[in-house]
Amino acid sequence: MDLRFLGTGAGDFPAFEDESSDAAYVLRARQLGGRNLRHSSSTLLAPDILIDFYSSQQLERLHIDVASIRHLLLTHGHWDHFQPLAILELASRLPNGLDIYGNELIGRSLEFAATHEWDTTQGRFRAVRRDGSYRFHLLAHQQTAAIGDVEVTPVQGHHKIDKQHMIVDELVYNYVIEQSGRTLFYGLDSSSTLPGTLQFLSRYRVDLAVVDATFGDLEIDPLGTGHHNFDMLEVTIAEFREAGIFTDETRIIGSHLSVAHVAPHDDIAADTLEQRGFELAYDGLEVTL
Repeated sequence: MDLRFLGTGAGDFPAFEDESSDAAYVLRARQLGGRNLRHSSSTLLAPDILIDFYSSQQLERLHIDVASIRHLLLTHGHWDHFQPLAILELASRLPNGLDIYGNELIGRSLEFAATHEWDTTQGRFRAVRRDGSYRFHLLAHQQTAAIGDVEVTPVQGHHKIDKQHMIVDELVYNYVIEQSGRTLFYGLDSSSTLPGTLQFLSRYRVDLAVVDATFGDLEIDPLGTGHHNFDMLEVTIAEFREAGIFTDETRIIGSHLSVAHVAPHDDIAADTLEQRGFELAYDGLEVTL
């Protein structure tokens, strides 16, 4: 199993291109450059599976052969993980089109984007037909599906949930991904684990975990977030260990890192691993199991 982090940032990643941004960590990351600059969260599971997609920028910057991509696995429909028009454009460039996997909203959004455009003059939608050679595959909660030689099982993440009214505003899938006897847990855009998800995951023993570490050391209110800070992530890791999902051999990597609230990689990574027991990802990081 070969994983390459194409982007490791949270939804505030455009701050790097905003010259008016004066956040201290953004200024420091610009100064350091390289792996301290975080772009939209996306990962390549070699040789041909992308997880989430904002644009082709990181594929090109990291010299990934775009023509090799065959599959796109989407976690949810938030803009920094899912750009339908960019995905349709990518699919049209691929020799065999693109197989796309996700929840029902992902499928509906792709179809809508392929058949509508916004007319700014009239202030309304009009019908079009975009040439995007894609095939959508609906993934069902806790049901395993084959993507090439990989088995993928979606579980519900804890992200945009109205806790007062018990309304799931955005269904987020975390994924158990199995390949060649190895197991990856991919759990971005998620906060404290839902009870049913934790119970379901207890049947797995994870070799590599990519987990949400959005807010770093910033104190946040669990009521209003669908992400972890470092303290919350440590609690989640402990729960996974107690359930037997994580073992002493599990490699745990935090990603989806706010550019405004998490210090640049070179300033924080070593201390985070030593003091908290998990690594921090950076754009371009390669992991082989």
